[in-house]
Amino acid sequence: MSLTLFCLAAVVLLPLLASALSVLLGTAARRVMGVITSVTVLGLVTPILIQVTSGQTLELALGGFESPLGITLRADGLSALFLAMTAIVGAVVSCYAAARPAATGKRLVPAAEQRRRSHPADAGIGAEATAHREARSVVHADPSPVWRAGHAGFWPLWLGCWSGLNAVFVSGDLFNTYVGLELVGLTAVALVALGGRDAWPAALRYLFIAVLGSLLFLIGVALIYSVTGTLDIIASGEVIAELAASHDADLAAVVLALCLISLGLALKVALVPLHRWLIPAHSSAPSAVSPLLSALVIKAALFVLLRVWLWVAGPLPELVILAWVLAGMGAVAILVGSVMALRQSRLKPLIAYSTVAQAGYWFLLLPLLLDPETTALEGQTGTTLEDGAVLAGALGGTVALALGHGLAKASLFLAAGHLKDLYGTDEIDELRGAGRAHPMLVMSMGLSAVGLIGLPLSLGFTGKWLLATSAVAAGHYWILVVLVAGTLFSAAYLLKAVAPLLVMSEDDQTALTLPQAQTHPDDRALTGKAQLAPFVLGLLTVLTGFLGAWLTGVLEVGAPW
Repeated sequence: MSLTLFCLAAVVLLPLLASALSVLLGTAARRVMGVITSVTVLGLVTPILIQVTSGQTLELALGGFESPLGITLRADGLSALFLAMTAIVGAVVSCYAAARPAATGKRLVPAAEQRRRSHPADAGIGAEATAHREARSVVHADPSPVWRAGHAGFWPLWLGCWSGLNAVFVSGDLFNTYVGLELVGLTAVALVALGGRDAWPAALRYLFIAVLGSLLFLIGVALIYSVTGTLDIIASGEVIAELAASHDADLAAVVLALCLISLGLALKVALVPLHRWLIPAHSSAPSAVSPLLSALVIKAALFVLLRVWLWVAGPLPELVILAWVLAGMGAVAILVGSVMALRQSRLKPLIAYSTVAQAGYWFLLLPLLLDPETTALEGQTGTTLEDGAVLAGALGGTVALALGHGLAKASLFLAAGHLKDLYGTDEIDELRGAGRAHPMLVMSMGLSAVGLIGLPLSLGFTGKWLLATSAVAAGHYWILVVLVAGTLFSAAYLLKAVAPLLVMSEDDQTALTLPQAQTHPDDRALTGKAQLAPFVLGLLTVLTGFLGAWLTGVLEVGAPW
């Protein structure tokens, strides 16, 4: 077995093993293991990305059993890019969570334990005085437990979620893709629940959505298996292509399967009007969890959607109506999500609605996949378009938007959650002038805003440019209108979020006063170091904009055209 094939299996198994082992460790040891695992996974993804970039698709049959009997792991260009983005965001957020354990959730502790932690000076007094104080506190104590920041359950849940994400990205068959999606969904629900009692209703609603989406996906997979006789993604796509070429085959089961799979995945992505669960889940989750949910968890469903539409179904004419319905829902999502973001007065709900809006861009390419006029300009005199260039550009633009969104939204949620933990609120009016006290945090938000708006030099600009040029080449000018409108809306709600933080004073004489900081003095050193996490992700949002040509080249590896 070569090094890259070993890494292909290790990116799934290592986080899963670390998740199981972390349950047996203490709180401090879990943080150490979490950071070591995240750095190791980042190192394991690097050889995979290098090998795929060279033009080679990786494939590993676990235990030596080939498909359809065994489990096949496969990494092409699409897999490698999502693995890389997940590794980068996962490593940065893991370091942030290790530096600020209070950001990992809340847990119930006995009131007596909370008082002992609130009076560390008792450690220096005599044993007799300490015993007397504890006895007196027992008599007069409130027997009800209290909530305390920091939850050790974050690490086994997050590492298990990471394993599920990587399993989705490298799975070679539809059933193990379902298993990975289920692992991601269940661990994500539990991560939301770490936010305390206020987050439990949102977590319960999220659980229903995750299970329903997975069930619809599984029924669709069963229908595809009934038609193709295989669960392998490549093999099932070949069978469906042969049936479509015969012109007399009944593909009703395939169409129904795609409808069910698309509906289930749209639920998980929170595509309008299926988005109501996302806002409370992302905004009430702990500060170290919200970036994972928005940047990574919903990307698993997007990845599977692209995999099924491009590699399994292919350009079936019977799916045209479904493609237009999903694209229309995406356009509505951009409008509805943006308007709702403009109406928010708190940072985290505003950023959550931004996710709803940004997710709409990911569905605009579907009509391009099935329009016979899409390739009309390719290879003609007077053009420089090669075969498959339009579809490649549309896919490259969509993936660039998704990857840029992952980096930018992780940075935004980290910065917003950091401010909320520090000052006890994420009300925008209450945080006016926060840029004076926390310039690095606000700069991180500004860099992320550049990427989400799609300004030049950012990965968001690269994605919109590729998608726009493909739309023009295919004659789908309506996509240009949607992109321009979405860009203007994005600028409006992100300016609403960032601009008040940059205000220095109400007038020339009166300085702004921020709320009283909630952080313990002993945590200030760690708090300062933790601010590097959103800044690094915000910086990457802009710097990766130079990788547009490289990204489209990587996506050509293992592409279905």
